[in-house]
Amino acid sequence: MKQTAMDSDVLFLPHEIIRNILKRLPVESLIRFQCVCKDWKNLMQIPSFIADHLQQSTHQNPSLLLECKGMDIPLCWRFILFDCELRVRGVQNLPWNNPLRNASIVGSCNGLLCLEIHQFNQPLHSLSFSLWNPKTRAVRHVPRTITDISFLNYCTTGFGFSPIVNDYRIVRTFALFYDVVTQVEVFSLNRGTWKAIDIGNLKGVILKSETVTANGAIFWSGVKLVGEKEGEDNIDFQEDEDYIEEAGDKVDVIVSFDIAKEVFSVIPRPDLDYDAGVKLTVYENKLALLCDTWEDDDEIPHVIDLWVLYEGTSCASGQTWSWTKRYTSSPLLCLLVPTTIWRNEIVYKPISEEDDDKGRRNVLYMRNLATNEVKRSVIPYRNYILPINNYVESLVSVGNNYIEES
Repeated sequence: MKQTAMDSDVLFLPHEIIRNILKRLPVESLIRFQCVCKDWKNLMQIPSFIADHLQQSTHQNPSLLLECKGMDIPLCWRFILFDCELRVRGVQNLPWNNPLRNASIVGSCNGLLCLEIHQFNQPLHSLSFSLWNPKTRAVRHVPRTITDISFLNYCTTGFGFSPIVNDYRIVRTFALFYDVVTQVEVFSLNRGTWKAIDIGNLKGVILKSETVTANGAIFWSGVKLVGEKEGEDNIDFQEDEDYIEEAGDKVDVIVSFDIAKEVFSVIPRPDLDYDAGVKLTVYENKLALLCDTWEDDDEIPHVIDLWVLYEGTSCASGQTWSWTKRYTSSPLLCLLVPTTIWRNEIVYKPISEEDDDKGRRNVLYMRNLATNEVKRSVIPYRNYILPINNYVESLVSVGNNYIEES
């Protein structure tokens, strides 16, 4: 590399080379390097540099974020990171230090976690939300929703990002009768407030709590209630409780929420000719389904099919879509449950913890989609592990403290 000498004979590196080096470093190092000079500190708050660092981190250093449950878990082991080197470490500096508080991960997106926090033995309506970047240690507590949920039966929450509006949003759905969605609120990180929106295509839909985000949309699995007479699904499900109870058919669907347009769409599931457990995931930044097929006899190995949703004009706004089966695993030799896709691998958990001479332990299996190679990793902490999230470290802010690039 050619070096340029200044008048003072101090070696000088061009700005672009410095930027190219810094974007490859871990967040912990970048935080320390903000003390080097004002230019470096400002650089790490410029949106284009944050985006470049995120892209680099996404491809080079993706991790799995495991959430552990148990009253006796030390706070430093509530969340566990499982990295590309198959190393396990606890997430430090949690955004609360009260052992009577509990947190669940709603979603992980670009290094930000949306947490649902509540007090033990407190009613549902006492919960709150926080946005947290574990690497920068920044946290933003989200105001409570407008809706009084003390009288509601069921709620679901999704979290995601839209590059179109450059905004992170939390979507909260509320249900009154038989878990059918009756109200929706959206929190915008840019606005800093909640607002109620029309439920639109969610009329007569029951949502499951699990969500994933991909390509500017949040997705749920759901059930669409359909009346016995053709066209009767236009009934006002918000008010007619008797009709909900007597609805003729229930159709499995996928529900998408376009974050930029704040519009819901109902998407048919792939036409499966077999019974299957279905897990939402993301593959190549597209919504995907891991379909776990099985036989009544548990001794017969089961297989996993991977279905990917391809967009036409705009999947998120519900115009066109198509499902394609991209992969079928070879038979599994033990009872495993698919949890997510990570680094082109399907991640599985056993039906129950495995035993060794030291007692029970958590184990993850990973099957490579290209080679079918299977790896097995032991998670040293022994408490129960909840759903697993993909995670990548980033400099993404939980506020609007960005600096304009000169």
